Amino acid sequence: MIQSLYIFQSNSKNLLYHKNFQSDEKLEMFSSFFSALQGFVSELTRSSTESLSTIELGEYLVLISGIPEVSSDLVIIIDKEDVKEAQKMIPKIVKVISTQEDLFVNWDYEPEKLESFDSKVVQLILSNKKLISESSLTVNQSSILKSIWEQKGALSEQLRENLSREREELNEKYLLEENFVNKYEISKKLIEISEKLRDDEKFIKYQTEAKSLRDEIKDRRLRLQYYLDLVKESLDHSKYAETYSYLYSFCLKLQNFAKPDFIQKYKGYANVLLNRENVEKSEFREAVKEISKIEKKINELLSLEIQ
Repeated sequence: MIQSLYIFQSNSKNLLYHKNFQSDEKLEMFSSFFSALQGFVSELTRSSTESLSTIELGEYLVLISGIPEVSSDLVIIIDKEDVKEAQKMIPKIVKVISTQEDLFVNWDYEPEKLESFDSKVVQLILSNKKLISESSLTVNQSSILKSIWEQKGALSEQLRENLSREREELNEKYLLEENFVNKYEISKKLIEISEKLRDDEKFIKYQTEAKSLRDEIKDRRLRLQYYLDLVKESLDHSKYAETYSYLYSFCLKLQNFAKPDFIQKYKGYANVLLNRENVEKSEFREAVKEISKIEKKINELLSLEIQ
C-alpha cells in the first residue's frame, strides 16, 4: 500500500503537496507521529542528490524521485512488498506532475489550485487495488520512529541529560495541572522532547494522552456553547430565572477549563440575577452587561489551536 505521498520544491524544500492514505481518525489521533514523519521526509529530500533514491524505514520504503521539469521531488512511502507496484506507478504520477509546470514552479500558495491535480493523483492510485490495502503506518509507529532516529545519528550525553531533565520537570507540571487546555499544551511539549530524546514509548504515550485531552476539550466546547446559547436567548428575553439556571450550569461545565476565581465571578453574576429584587439596580445592570459579554471571554479563554 502507498502510505503517504509528498511533493517538495527542489531548491527551497517547501512542501507543495501531501497526501496521507490513512483514515481521518488516524490522521487526527496520530498527528504528532505524522508530523515527525513529514519532518524526516523533508530532511531526506535535502540530503538526496540522486534523481532516484530508496531509504528503508522499518517495514516500509521511502522512494524519492527527482522531477527536474518542475524543479520538484516526489516522495512516496510504501510497504516493502508493494515496491514493484509503486515503481510502476511512479512514472505515471511523474507524468501528471510534469504537465503541471505552472502549478509547481510558480505556485503562489493557493491550495485550491491543487484540487484538480489531487483528483488525478488519487484516481491513479485507486486504479491499482494492490496499492490501497488496509495496512497502516500507525500500526508500526514504534519501529518507524526508531528507524527515523537511527538514521539521524546519536545524541550527545549532555544534550540527552538536558532534555531528560526538562522532560522530567515538565512531566511534574503535567501531572499536577488540572486545566485541560494548559495540560494539552504541556503534552505537546512533552511529545516534542520525547521525539528529540528518540523515546518512542514516551512519544506514543504522550501522543495518546494529547488525543484524549483534545477530544475532551472539543466535547466540552460543544457543551459550553450549548449553555451559552441558552444564556444569551433567555437574557435577550429578560427571562432572568432561566438565565440563572443556564449560567450556573455553564459555570459547572467550566471546571478544568477556567481558574476558580473566573468561575466564581460568573456564579456571582448568576446569583445577582436570582436575587435581583434585593440588589442595587446598578449592580444588576452590571451583572447583565458582564453576562452579555461572556461568549467573548470564553472564546479568549479557549482560543487554543487544536492540532
